[in-house]
Amino acid sequence: MDPVNIPRREIICLLVFMLFAGIGAFWTHLGQALYRKEQRFYMTELIDGQASTIEQRLARSLSAARILAENVRQHRGLFDGFESFADIVMTSIDGVSSLQLAPNGIVRHIHPLAGNNKAIGHDILLDLRRKDKALQAVEELRFIMAGPFELIQGGIAVIGRAPIFLPTAAGEEFWGFASALIRLEDLLKATELDPQGRKGYSYQLSRVNPSTQKEEVFSRSTTTLTTDSYSIFIKVPDDTWKLIMSRSDPTPKWRSTTGYIASLLAGLMTAWIVYILLKQPDKLRRIVNEKTRELERLAYHDHLTELANRRNLSEQLGRVVKEYERYGRPAALMYLDLDDFKRVNDTMGHEAGDSLLRQVADRLNGCVRSSDLVARLGGDEFAILLLDPESIRDVSKIAEKLIHAIEQPVILESKAFVVSTSVGITMIPVDGTDVPSILSNADMAMYSAKKNGKRSFRFYDNSLQTEAVTKLQLEEDLSAAINQRQFVLHYQPIMDLSTGKLSGYEALIRWQHPERGLLYPDEFIAVAEETGKIVAVGYWVIEEACNQIKQFESEAKLRCRISVNLSPKQFREPELLVNIRDIVLSAGVDARFLEIEVTETSVMEDVEDAIKTLEQLKEMGITVAIDDFGTGYSSLALLKYLPVDRLKIDKSFIRDLATDRSDKKIVQALISMAHKLQLEVVAEGIETAKQLKLLQHYRCDYGQGYLFSKPVPVDNLPLILSGIRT
Repeated sequence: MDPVNIPRREIICLLVFMLFAGIGAFWTHLGQALYRKEQRFYMTELIDGQASTIEQRLARSLSAARILAENVRQHRGLFDGFESFADIVMTSIDGVSSLQLAPNGIVRHIHPLAGNNKAIGHDILLDLRRKDKALQAVEELRFIMAGPFELIQGGIAVIGRAPIFLPTAAGEEFWGFASALIRLEDLLKATELDPQGRKGYSYQLSRVNPSTQKEEVFSRSTTTLTTDSYSIFIKVPDDTWKLIMSRSDPTPKWRSTTGYIASLLAGLMTAWIVYILLKQPDKLRRIVNEKTRELERLAYHDHLTELANRRNLSEQLGRVVKEYERYGRPAALMYLDLDDFKRVNDTMGHEAGDSLLRQVADRLNGCVRSSDLVARLGGDEFAILLLDPESIRDVSKIAEKLIHAIEQPVILESKAFVVSTSVGITMIPVDGTDVPSILSNADMAMYSAKKNGKRSFRFYDNSLQTEAVTKLQLEEDLSAAINQRQFVLHYQPIMDLSTGKLSGYEALIRWQHPERGLLYPDEFIAVAEETGKIVAVGYWVIEEACNQIKQFESEAKLRCRISVNLSPKQFREPELLVNIRDIVLSAGVDARFLEIEVTETSVMEDVEDAIKTLEQLKEMGITVAIDDFGTGYSSLALLKYLPVDRLKIDKSFIRDLATDRSDKKIVQALISMAHKLQLEVVAEGIETAKQLKLLQHYRCDYGQGYLFSKPVPVDNLPLILSGIRT
C-alpha cells in the first residue's frame, strides 16, 4: 500500500462526502422553499376568498337598511306593520341581526326585540361614541356604516344607518334613521375563519380608529399569528378593514432534520454516486418548474374538463379589452348553459354527469379555432371567447354549430342521452368595455335564449337590460302588493253540463297595480314563483276564497264550491296543511265548499309525499282536483293511487275538439277512464256550442269557459240562485 495514496483517498472521500452532503442540504432547502411556495399560494387564495366573503356578506346585509328607509319614504313616515315588514326583509336578506327605526334619532322600533330591549329609547344623536357618524349621515344625505363597536345590549357589531328625509313644502325634512345591525359573530359565521385555531390557521381583523388614528383589533383567533402571515385590505362602506391570516410553521422540523441526516449518510457511499449527485441540481430545477407549472394549471384550469376556468377567462377578457384600445381587434363572448342537465345527474348519478361534461368540453373545443378560449365556469355553464371574429354572421354560424354538436346523442353507461344548450352572445367592445359588464350581458342573453324555448342563441341588446330592470322593479312592487293587499279575485263559473246549473266558481287572481292598472297572472306569477313570494300570495287567495264562500252563504243564501289553484312551491311548503286548516277555521266555512287544484307536475316531484298531503287535505273535507290534466308527465296507471275527486282537462285539448279527431279520442278516453276511477271531470276552455255538445255527448260532468262567462269581479257574478241553498 502506497502511504502517499492514503491521505489522497481520504481527501477524495472527504470531497465526495462534502459534495454530496452539500447537494443533499441544497435538496432539503429547495424542498422547503417549494413547500413554502405552495403554502403561500394556498394562503393567498384563502385570504382572498375570506375577504371577498366578508365584503359581499356585509354589503348584502347592510342593504336591508336602505330597503327599510325606502319603505318609510314611500309611506311618508307612517310605518304600520314594522315587525312583519322587517321579518320579510330579514328572511330575504340573511346575516342581518336586527332592523331599527329611529324617528328624530331615537330608537323606537327594533326587530327582533328580544335581546335588544336595552336599545329602545336610545338617542343616537346624543351618543358621544356614535353621534359623529350619525351627524355625518344627515349632513351628507347618504348611507353611513359605523363600527365595529360594543353594543348597549352586549356584543360587537357594525351598523348601517340610512338617513330618511321626507318631502315637505319647505323642502326635504329629516325624519330619522333606518338602521341594520350586523353582529360581528354572525358576519364571521359566513366565512371559514376559525376562532379556535383548528386546521392550524390564525387570523386578526382590525381597522384604524377614525378618532384615535390607532390600529384597533376587533376580532382575532385564540391562536396567535406567526411571522409568516398574509394581509389584505377589505373595503367596507366608509372604512377599510385589515385581515391578517397565518398558519403554524408550514415546514415541520423533522422533515428538514431527516433531510440533513440522509444527506450525511448518503455522503458515505462510493465515488460513482458523485456523478449522479452532480446531476441533482438540474433534476431539482426541473421538479420545481414542473411543480410551478402544475400550480399555475390548477389556478387557471378546471380540474374536471382541463378547460380554462373563470379566473383564466376573466384575465383573458381584460387582456382583450386592452388590446382593442391599442389595436382595434374585436372579440365575442359566448355564454353556454346545458338544458336539462339536472335530469342526467338525477337519473344516472354524478359520475355520469361528469362524463357528460367532459364530452361536451371536447365537442366545444372541436367547434372553434385553437386560438379561441373555451372555459368552464362551473356546474354546466361554459364560455367561449372568440378572438377577432370576421362578422356577426360568422359568430352566428359558430353558435349554430355549437348547438348542433352538443345535441348529438351522448352515450353514458350504454344508454344514449340527448341534451341541448342555450347560448348568449355579447360582442366586444360594442356591448361592454369592462369584464363584469361583458360577463353580465352574456349571461342575460343566455337566460333570454333559455327562456325563449332553449336550443337557441341570442345576442345581447339593450332590451335585455331594460327587461332585467323591469323584472327587478316588479319584484319590489310585488312585495308592496303583498303588504298592501293590492290583489283581487275574479271568479269564473263552473257549470253542471247535465243540468245547466251553477256548480261553483274558480277563483283567479288579478293584481290591481297602483300605476299599471289591472295585471293578469302571466305578468307576475313567474316572478312570484322565482322569489318565493308565491307562498304568501297563495295563502291570501285561499283566505279570500273562504271569506267569499262565507259571504255567499250569509248574503245570497247560496252554498257553492270555490276552487283555488295551488302553486308547486306552495304545495311543498311544510306548513301548508296547518295554515289551510287555520284559514278554514278562522273563516268559519264548511271545508267541503273549498276545492284545491294542484298540477300534475306538483304531484310528480315526490309522489309519496304528495299522496300524504292530498290525503290530509281530504280528511279536512276539502275537495282535491288535478288541474291541466294531460299536459304533465304523470301516467294514467298512477292516477288510481292519487286521493283526488276531480280531473280538469286542459283547454289545449278542448280548443280543437270540434275539428281534431285526435283531441276527440283523447278527451273521450280521459272522461271514460276518470269515470271508471269514480272521478268527476271538468273541461276547461269551452268557447263554442259545438264543443259543449260533444262534451255532453261524452258525459263530461262539468265545464267552464267563455261560452258561459269570463272571469269577472264578484260584484258582476251571474249568481244562479237555483244552486244548493242553505
